[in-house]
Amino acid sequence: MKTYGWLGLSLLVVSGYFLSRRIEPFTAWFYCFAWWSYILLADNLLLKLRGRSLLVSRRREFWGMLPISVFIWLLFEAYNFVINNWSYDAVPPQTWLRWPGYALAFSTVLPGIFITSDLVELVFGRSTRPAASEYEPIEEPRPAPSPLFIVVGLLLTAAPLVLPTYFFAAVWLGPIFFLDPLLEKFGIRSLSLSIHSGERTRVWSLMLGGFICGLIWEFWNFWAGAKWIYSVPFFDRPKIFEMPLLGFLGFPPFALECWILYHLVRAVPRRMVSSAARIAWWMALAALSLAVLRGIDRHTVLRFAAVVTDKADSCKNLVAFAVPDDKLQDVSYSNRGGSEYFGVSGMSRFPALFFD
Repeated sequence: MKTYGWLGLSLLVVSGYFLSRRIEPFTAWFYCFAWWSYILLADNLLLKLRGRSLLVSRRREFWGMLPISVFIWLLFEAYNFVINNWSYDAVPPQTWLRWPGYALAFSTVLPGIFITSDLVELVFGRSTRPAASEYEPIEEPRPAPSPLFIVVGLLLTAAPLVLPTYFFAAVWLGPIFFLDPLLEKFGIRSLSLSIHSGERTRVWSLMLGGFICGLIWEFWNFWAGAKWIYSVPFFDRPKIFEMPLLGFLGFPPFALECWILYHLVRAVPRRMVSSAARIAWWMALAALSLAVLRGIDRHTVLRFAAVVTDKADSCKNLVAFAVPDDKLQDVSYSNRGGSEYFGVSGMSRFPALFFD
């Protein structure tokens, strides 16, 4: 095993141990520790089995992938301002700590899905073709897709914004129909074209990889101190960890959306002639990301956490919560996910709720 693989294994074992002892920062930040450990370990395994991997063979792409991963997840966060399907609990009250924490967590989305999908692809047999996470160029796009295909995609993309209570699940489907055909305009073989030509390995690998990542996401989130919780209409029970059971069906198409969006975001500036246009493109994505981050603080965060004191051996991480004014609720003493918290009902928001 390579050095970075041992680092991932060590970090996972250490963070798991300190989580069991409820020692900070491993309790509150366990999700990030665990996922970055997984990425290092899984990539090392991929390198051993395939001979090439994201961290070793595509290192430059990996570093560029991280901010795109943050941006892509923030698009779904923007949707959540309307559908209100998840909230964040016990996040740090300091903006300077909270926002990098968001970025550190969201940047794991694409590497986690892609490395896992590349591993899953090996189950279907070795291939000389590009890995599942990569794309295949096409010289000429196929004839334009059916207008019905585009219309369905547009309707499914817009429906959650119009009738979120009934069409919230369309968030995980609409962009696939709408955006996948656009890849061919940029010389990239689309998923629908691969399916049409009978080459379905990439699609199955991404979907299975997304499902596996979904299980791991929910498992590690359940034990973390700072976590997300769900509020889903009609299907809120039964649950596995924090996720309603039927919600796991969203992870496979989510992986397809991530693949489509990632290659589309990278393809657009490649077609731009001037450097100024490319800079403007990335600056626009950065500005949108910052706007959504502020929106998360306003609309998605349920409670902010601040360490108060360590009073007794049995209560190592006593935390007081500030509840945003529009989400005030009675919160009783709880011991969720291995961390002990003290809920303060009716407490006004921290001054650092939006910006310190």
